[in-house]
Amino acid sequence: MSSSIVNDTTPLLGNVPGSSASPSTKKSPKKDGVRQHLLHMTPLQSFIALIVLAATVFLGVFVMLKYNLPKDLPDGQKEWLKFPRSAEDVQHLSIVLEMYLAQHYYEVLVCFITTYVSLQAFAIPGTLMLSVLGGALFKFWIGLFVVLMCAGVGALCCYTISYYLGHPIVEKYLKARIAKLQVKIDAKRDQLFFYFAFLRVTPFIPNWFMNVASPHLGISAPIFFFGTLVGVLPNSLVTVQAGVTLAALASPDDFTLFTPQNIIMTVVVGVCLLLPIVLHRKHGDPMATSQPAAEQGSSNV
Repeated sequence: MSSSIVNDTTPLLGNVPGSSASPSTKKSPKKDGVRQHLLHMTPLQSFIALIVLAATVFLGVFVMLKYNLPKDLPDGQKEWLKFPRSAEDVQHLSIVLEMYLAQHYYEVLVCFITTYVSLQAFAIPGTLMLSVLGGALFKFWIGLFVVLMCAGVGALCCYTISYYLGHPIVEKYLKARIAKLQVKIDAKRDQLFFYFAFLRVTPFIPNWFMNVASPHLGISAPIFFFGTLVGVLPNSLVTVQAGVTLAALASPDDFTLFTPQNIIMTVVVGVCLLLPIVLHRKHGDPMATSQPAAEQGSSNV
């Protein structure tokens, strides 16, 4: 009984080619067979597969954006229709899309979601300014919901890609880093959700690394997805609110993410996530503390 429980949390890096998977890890013979076949790829083959998959996805995204975003723009606004890399780009792009949004709301929404999820899925930078753009376009509450869902679904896509295609690359280049994190994860198994969410809040471990490493650390998909939603909430609150503010500013030079309010909010959320772990460490397991007392009583007798 105890061995099956241990096998349930065995890191996926332990499932190297040639090893036999335990019965508890075989959820679906078909799915397991697909992954076992992919485990035999070399790092080069894995890299090529990822490049082909990414090229296919982004070609589809490019075609979708080309045929769904506004085309008949004045000459002065055509240069604004590009991927935002700064506050000025976000402000200009939001002006162009806001006029288009009134008649093509769902087209813009689908384009935004698809672009955001695709970047997250392949751990490509750029989602920060997209989050700001989400606030500028969809306002606070809708923008916050859309950004949170995009961040969660995109991270889950990255998790899945890493699970099926990333093992050879992870095994060769990230094994040492994952092994160090594995020790901390195993020590917090009973508080894994809060600990994982806390790791997503703090800047100590990059988000791309958590997305890639999580399936190889024995972190289940539900804990990963909902922990990611909680973990990215502070950053999403900050960036979406910044987008709402930016849309109302006369000049993007006045824009900043690091306001005292934003910093305090991030710290408070981080402390709230860390509190269950600290309390558990302080008080310990009630069953563990009662046993010595019983033994002490019996020894006195």
